[in-house]
Amino acid sequence: MQIDITARHLKLTPAIDAYVHKRMAKSARFFDEDDARAHVILSIEKSRQITEISFNYGKLNFRAKEQSSDLYSSIDLAVGKLEKQFKKQKEISKSSRKGNIKVIRDKKRNLYESFSYDIMEDSRDKISEIRRFDLKPMSIEEAIDNMRSLGYGVYMFLNENSDRINVIYNNNDSLVLLEPNEK
Repeated sequence: MQIDITARHLKLTPAIDAYVHKRMAKSARFFDEDDARAHVILSIEKSRQITEISFNYGKLNFRAKEQSSDLYSSIDLAVGKLEKQFKKQKEISKSSRKGNIKVIRDKKRNLYESFSYDIMEDSRDKISEIRRFDLKPMSIEEAIDNMRSLGYGVYMFLNENSDRINVIYNNNDSLVLLEPNEK
């Protein structure tokens, strides 16, 4: 992790520098340290010791500002505030991942339940399997998502825009949409 320290109205001693690096290294355990950046601003205004921390990780930005009568305690308070933000972000990302996985599972289950299969005798000139399913109106994007989630190369659906049956299929890394002509 890259840590930049700016000192305003005070001299940055090696002890303060080491303390900031030590505290920030502990708090960065929530993220991959190679991509994390922190900018710490230490300042003194009258009798107040102020610590401001800006922490960047990818697209995530966290900020904390604390003040106290002791510089070390203001550093501790600001880092504690950052750690609360990190924990909250981790919980948000965990819950959204769990929610997304549950939605995908439910979607797959519902799609599989809407299909029925009839196995016929195996022959090259005859139909070997019949798949029946309910046609629900959906957008082209939803049909593509359903086709990919089921792992099909061909997918038939009722287009919600045209109220006609359409077919989507894979053709050498591209998708082809088949639509009937208007009469």
